[in-house]
Amino acid sequence: MSNASIDWIHSRLKFGIKPGLSRIVYLLEQLGNPQNKFKTVHVAGTNGKGSTVTFLSNILQQYGLQVGTFTSPYIKIFNERIAINGRYISDEDLNRIVGVIKPIVFKMDEDVDLVNITEFEILTAIGYYYFADQAVDIALIEVGLGGLYDSTNVITPLVSAITTIGMDHQDILGDTLAKIASEKAGIIKSGVPVVVGNRQGVPEEAYKVIETVAHEKDAPIFHPEIGLTFDLNLHGQYQQDNAALALKLFEILAEKLGLRLDREKINKGLKQAFWPARMEDLNGFILDGAHNLPAIKRLVAEFDGSKKVHILFSALQRKDFHEMITLLQTIPNVALTLTTFDYPKTIVAADVTDISDVTWLEDWREFVTAPKQADELYLLTGSLYFMSQVREFLLTTNTTN
Repeated sequence: MSNASIDWIHSRLKFGIKPGLSRIVYLLEQLGNPQNKFKTVHVAGTNGKGSTVTFLSNILQQYGLQVGTFTSPYIKIFNERIAINGRYISDEDLNRIVGVIKPIVFKMDEDVDLVNITEFEILTAIGYYYFADQAVDIALIEVGLGGLYDSTNVITPLVSAITTIGMDHQDILGDTLAKIASEKAGIIKSGVPVVVGNRQGVPEEAYKVIETVAHEKDAPIFHPEIGLTFDLNLHGQYQQDNAALALKLFEILAEKLGLRLDREKINKGLKQAFWPARMEDLNGFILDGAHNLPAIKRLVAEFDGSKKVHILFSALQRKDFHEMITLLQTIPNVALTLTTFDYPKTIVAADVTDISDVTWLEDWREFVTAPKQADELYLLTGSLYFMSQVREFLLTTNTTN
């Protein structure tokens, strides 16, 4: 069912015509600067942001805290991007807050310096307003894109995190790891500790940039402990890495918030964490929204060839989908099928005619409704928008066979 407030938010520009934080700063000022009324954690990175946030949120909830989460994109419904203790913002609250923000935005559209505030900037303001309105104990804020000029970057958190650095959104963030790292490091604040993911996910070229920025801002750098293994419901080695990062964030927060380190609570929080379409087992299929090259590389490392792997993949044309497909083909004992789905600028058959040893399927539903072999693996991966549609289909259709 359509929601007029969500339709209005979607009607705004996706990206700003000019970078900068002046629009979001003005909007938040008109709202009474809600972002300054609660404690925050700020999380940037190419991949792993959402999983890290959900791990940390679940740990904090074990201590009885009201934890806001601001994440993107959504997998199930739009409202999941703004949540408190896992409960999505209601349509009623969303409509109420949009009612407050809309007149301010209309006024901004009449000002040449403030015109064209974007969808994400408005969503950020809604999230901050909601968290202040609901008096959360702490909010975990995921960066939308980059960091330096991201509209979330108007907070001074208790601790920041940079999960991984890889080549993604090069058209906006830059065409080298150093340039991308510089954008992500833009969230580092003076004197605020920053946790940086393991060195496998943050190459040396990127790490040097982060280290330099942290040193300039007198921000101490921390790293997750290496070699930890957790009992998780989120599968894959990279989720172990995300859990270790969340644990280090919590250890820093615990000291600042006066919380005692309780391994039972920590382990229970990590175990309860759930993040859809991240190595998710659903109706006999593995769903993983590996939507860029670094994510595909981590996904490929999960398969050793001991079982035949049937993969269905789709992506947007703007992504490096040729390289992503090439990487998927390196999985031992793989059968790769490519497809399209209902979304603007999705790959079509003509885009992959030069790729050999793959099958093209015009309707992806045929893959998930076909008979499966009990001793073989079936993986659906690629665009998160694709994962959203596949996941909804699997949840509403009996595909077990």
